[in-house]
Amino acid sequence: MRAALPFLVLAAAVDAQQGLAGVVRTIDGAVIAGALRVEDGNAVVATANGEQRFEAARILAFEPTGVVLTPAPAPHRAWLRSGAELPCLAISGSAAADGRPAMLKLTLPSGVVLDVPLTMVKAIRQGGAERPQPALFEADLREPPASEDLLYVVKDGAAQRSVVTIAALANDRIDFTLRGSAYDFAWSGVAAIVFGANTGLAPDRQGKPRSSLALNTGEALDGRLLALDAAVVRCRLDEGAVVEVPAAKLLSLQVASDRLAWLTELAPKVEQTPAFDRVWPVAIDRTPVGPGLVLGGKTFRRGLCVVPRAALTYDLGGKFDRFEATIGIDDRAGPEAHAIFRVRVDGRVAWESAPRTRGLPPEDVRIELGKAKTLELEVDFGKNYDLGDLCVWADARVVQQ
Repeated sequence: MRAALPFLVLAAAVDAQQGLAGVVRTIDGAVIAGALRVEDGNAVVATANGEQRFEAARILAFEPTGVVLTPAPAPHRAWLRSGAELPCLAISGSAAADGRPAMLKLTLPSGVVLDVPLTMVKAIRQGGAERPQPALFEADLREPPASEDLLYVVKDGAAQRSVVTIAALANDRIDFTLRGSAYDFAWSGVAAIVFGANTGLAPDRQGKPRSSLALNTGEALDGRLLALDAAVVRCRLDEGAVVEVPAAKLLSLQVASDRLAWLTELAPKVEQTPAFDRVWPVAIDRTPVGPGLVLGGKTFRRGLCVVPRAALTYDLGGKFDRFEATIGIDDRAGPEAHAIFRVRVDGRVAWESAPRTRGLPPEDVRIELGKAKTLELEVDFGKNYDLGDLCVWADARVVQQ
């Protein structure tokens, strides 16, 4: 059960009926330039030719116009049990009182002040020259103790690491128990805390559609998009807090819904015929020779790279209507690369490419699935068998209409 959490916001005095100018990309492949506003699960884009209205779940991505990444220095950091990692300008807290649990208050570079129950916090790192990172902090963060917390302090110039139970962070001090006795310590001397794996719990993860907000000050917030206009972007985090981010801080918005599935997030059955007795594993969001997927000089952030001969079969369960991808040989492949791309739907060949070589322009593929049960992506040997064939299925996805 989530409790309602307070949230402090910096908001511009802008008419909420106005949309935020930018470019909307939908799961249907449409690119719409205009002013976007979202409310109650519906999206409206005001364009030069009038308004376009559709379900917000159809949004794939939104990039506001003219927003530039300008990360703000943030000496502190907080890790939440939901998986979020947040840069912080300041960290403070409050003790449990009047039925309210002990809370942690995080001031983010964007100006957002977020209150989170202490039990939903995985770790805290308080930086600064006087508080260097403890030697064991990263290892403890990866493998925290089961039922006790770790407190790292700097006292009289010396670093100390203690196994404790944290009670609260309040009034510039931290309250904890050590070997059955209660203590407190000045917060200014705390370098870090790693909470035990079983001393708190992750919040319930909200279902789709989910949104990822990238802010121009460097934060990334994940949750359920509630509203968006020219003034603010409102989002409910898994921790239960409803955050209102100034729209001027939004660098990009990504939406994940049940109506679209990226093949990089699905587990296919893989069949491979090795070339020269070597099998190359399927590469996700990269190639065997480097990060990213590069076709015709353009780098794609998401997709698959497969070396012939290989077939990837996905169980779609009859839920999707269309397959889409951009295909080609990665620009970093061997000069003699030569391969065939093929798509099968329910075992039937639905599309086959002409021979692909390095340097050819990328090709967009769009295939109707008709609620098929299986989708198979195949890359086959070309005339040169395999000489550095890095076959890319960029932005490979299946979509519900």
